[in-house]
Amino acid sequence: MKVTVEAPASSANLGPGFDVFALALDRPRDRITLSSESAQRLSVDIEHLGDVRTPTAATKNGAGAVCLAIARDFGIKKRIGIGITKGIPIGLGMGSSGASAAAAAFGMNELFGLGMSGDDMIFYSGKGEQVTSGAAHYDNVAASVLGGFVVVRVDDRPSAIRYDPPGEMTLVLVTPVLELPGRKTEYTRSVLPKMIDLNMMVSNVANASLVVSGFARGDIGLIGMGMKDRVVEEARKKLIPGYDSVKKYAMEAGAAGVCISGAGPSMLAILDRSKHDPRSVMDNMVAGFGEEAVESDGFVTKVGEGAARV
Repeated sequence: MKVTVEAPASSANLGPGFDVFALALDRPRDRITLSSESAQRLSVDIEHLGDVRTPTAATKNGAGAVCLAIARDFGIKKRIGIGITKGIPIGLGMGSSGASAAAAAFGMNELFGLGMSGDDMIFYSGKGEQVTSGAAHYDNVAASVLGGFVVVRVDDRPSAIRYDPPGEMTLVLVTPVLELPGRKTEYTRSVLPKMIDLNMMVSNVANASLVVSGFARGDIGLIGMGMKDRVVEEARKKLIPGYDSVKKYAMEAGAAGVCISGAGPSMLAILDRSKHDPRSVMDNMVAGFGEEAVESDGFVTKVGEGAARV
């Protein structure tokens, strides 16, 4: 028994949607091959099929932790093999750990015919994020499981609503070359304010509402208008040299909205490709980093589909 699954990278938050919004990226992607053999007890073995290495102990590996949790809850007593090919760079704000976890959850569902819902797979994917990032970031994993634009709510368990993107919506991601701290996501959360002004909260709620309304209406301009965050990005932008210039230059080249991708340091711009040139937006963002003598590299993609067998 064997199944191979790919899951996409993701960009979380989209400005005001901290821990709630995320977009799946059409590329890059992680690939996981799961196999099952008869055994007297449950075991999970991990093999790296590409150049990027992650922990091989199942309890310390995001994909391994997902497989263990699902197997235990569904009474699966097999030898499960996991072959991991990392296509998503680690620690750059593109949900790398979330994609591997999502692929593992989707693959377990396919391999054993478990009949899990999308929300179930998001729940188990969060267990992988807990291992790799220190917390279950359901926004990233929801986008990697479902694709499209997702809005996540967490009560006892996470639930997600998926929206299709406007047809002409294009994404530009530019990553600066910076020295990153260990467990970067935890560090970037440590700089966030513990209390915020009421006016800032009202502004963020209004902007988040614009983002959702934009996806519901298929309006790229409305989405971009809402991608302004007065809380999280205001605290995090000091960690990204050139942030203000990158944002300004991207907008001048035709971007509808610009924000930090996830916990950064990558930055995301959205635009309507029928009206503006994605390469010009990318070049302008690179130039913005260049003003601070920061090297950067970027790519153009679109909103992607979720985890799938290949």
